[in-house]
Amino acid sequence: MKQKLVIAGLVSVFVSCFAAVSMAEVQRLPLVDDDCLKCHIEEVRVIDGQESAHKNDVACLDCHESHPPEGDVVIPQCSSCHMVEDNIHFGLDNCKQCHAPHAPLVSDFGNIDEGKPVCLTCHEAIGNLLTALPSAHEEQDCLECHTAHGLAEGQYQNCLDCHDKHISEMVISDCLNCHKPHQPTRYIWDTSIDRILCAACHVETVQDFTNNGGAHLENLACTDCHAKHPPNEDSVIPSCADCHDPSEKKHFAVGDCAQCHNPHSPRKIDFGAIENLREVCLGCHEKPGKEMKSFPSAHAEMECSECHPSHGERLECNNCHEGHSDDMQYADCFKCHKHHAPLPTRLAKSIPSKLCSSCHEDQGADQEADISKHGKLQCIYCHGGQHKTMTECRTCHGEPHDAPLHKRFISCTKCHKNPHQLKKSK
Repeated sequence: MKQKLVIAGLVSVFVSCFAAVSMAEVQRLPLVDDDCLKCHIEEVRVIDGQESAHKNDVACLDCHESHPPEGDVVIPQCSSCHMVEDNIHFGLDNCKQCHAPHAPLVSDFGNIDEGKPVCLTCHEAIGNLLTALPSAHEEQDCLECHTAHGLAEGQYQNCLDCHDKHISEMVISDCLNCHKPHQPTRYIWDTSIDRILCAACHVETVQDFTNNGGAHLENLACTDCHAKHPPNEDSVIPSCADCHDPSEKKHFAVGDCAQCHNPHSPRKIDFGAIENLREVCLGCHEKPGKEMKSFPSAHAEMECSECHPSHGERLECNNCHEGHSDDMQYADCFKCHKHHAPLPTRLAKSIPSKLCSSCHEDQGADQEADISKHGKLQCIYCHGGQHKTMTECRTCHGEPHDAPLHKRFISCTKCHKNPHQLKKSK
């Protein structure tokens, strides 16, 4: 009986409490973004996995404004935020063809039939590049090279997937040194290109440059001169004056450099194609010009190419002149003569007497037969310096006789006759 009374009392209390609650307004707590994770785990994981504006700048409840049972499932239109007046791309239909709202950055182009009309609405500058300099790339759809949105590895095809290598060692970075993907025939480089890559197309030119480039080879890369490449028309080949300032050297002001110089072998010069050769040569070689002017000779009347058939080459004297003796060598000529000032003859300190005797035969014969000390001397001992110089006897001998005798016989040859076959006084 007592137990029944207790239960009845509890029921009465519960009924009273329920009645009181039903009479008051129920207060529900509002949803917050953290509540979404409790049920929508996969959606939250997807949006958190991509660094997009939808993750960083937008909360779940900014798009999902209501939730059953309080309200309908409402997904706003993309154009509510992405308005066409901000970007023409936002005016395209069927956004979900490319973009998933929780991972809006495109990762798969597999659902797109034709990419270019879609891509160029955002990448307008790329479209301008393609049309400004048409190439085979301009005719292709974007999706032929770009398999996914972005520039990470694997999101676009490697050049070498379609194109053969110029050389076996070539890698993708080498391609991009010369070719820009959206203007592959523009050929403007941002860095020096190894000439081995240039040689892939320009075999003979690079070979000539490697063998005969001179200072150009030592100091320059191909791209230091070839800043651009056809079909560019301007500034493809620089002016020589860009480096060889005409104000620095007379020769640089001659003009028409290509008449003499091939830039890839600048010192291999064919003089046969040059007009006014002497003027050109003396622009660099001023000293020979001064020598020929100061000491006129038959050489001064000749054209430079008569002795110098090519740059750096010179004919030997005996190509034109007979030697003074049969055994005379080319080097012997310069013991008396200079190339550009063969007259006057200036004798070297070491010239052998037999060279003198080849012209001065009588004197040579007398000298050879002389039994005095003179017979043991080289001609140059008495005839040093300029040709026809004769050293006075007093230079070596002083005045060995009495003063009255020297006063009476001023010339030593009065008694001693021929100095090349000296007669001693008795």
